[in-house]
Amino acid sequence: MRCPLVLGLLGTCLLVAPRLGRADEASTTGYFPLRVGNWWTYEEEDAGGIPLSRETWTLVPDAGENRAGEFHLRSFAKRLDALGHRRNRWEGHEYLRVATDGVRKRFPAGRDAELELLLLKEPARFGTRWHDAQGACEVSADHAPCVGPRGDLVDCLVTVCILGDPPATTVTSTYARGVGMVRQEVDIIQLVPGLDGPAGAMMPTASAKGGRSVLRLTAYNVGARPVNVPDYRPGYRPGYR
Repeated sequence: MRCPLVLGLLGTCLLVAPRLGRADEASTTGYFPLRVGNWWTYEEEDAGGIPLSRETWTLVPDAGENRAGEFHLRSFAKRLDALGHRRNRWEGHEYLRVATDGVRKRFPAGRDAELELLLLKEPARFGTRWHDAQGACEVSADHAPCVGPRGDLVDCLVTVCILGDPPATTVTSTYARGVGMVRQEVDIIQLVPGLDGPAGAMMPTASAKGGRSVLRLTAYNVGARPVNVPDYRPGYRPGYR
């Protein structure tokens, strides 16, 4: 995956119930269905709509590295722009679990120290706010319409996270109930040394915007027939089409 955000466990298998009670309507787990075998394929585009990369996220069986209640999310990314000519591909490993405060994501120690983030906070409704090691987040919309690989979806949750100190990145993520994340927009603010204030302080430039990318869901499987995958056969595994 591009960065630790971007981008949720009860036992070893969690399914979204077809009918939800009033208490479940505000649950984060409905917006990130967790079950071994679920997968999501995304395409990243720049501000002009030019494809930059393709990513596939898959919930894979425990290989002995999961902690109690965790799901192992393995990701593969392939560059589609000029960097792709260098055969640049990446593999990532993250661990998701349902905690009392919502869906949490753990990045294991590697070149950097281990990091755990709160991906979605309970209750999953408009106005819910939280703060973690990366920045401040809030739910900006709930039960809103959004667009998936096959068209309109009627029950979606939108979160906005402001990352950095001073704020340098805005991440807007859209989750659809029973599907998972369907869209993520990343806006980077250009910072330059300020002329006023403390020495070394960074301030936004006049233009402010430093770059933008959009990660869009193109296909997925959450325990049923994959969406937008032609000629699907049981046992199909996602790849880089």
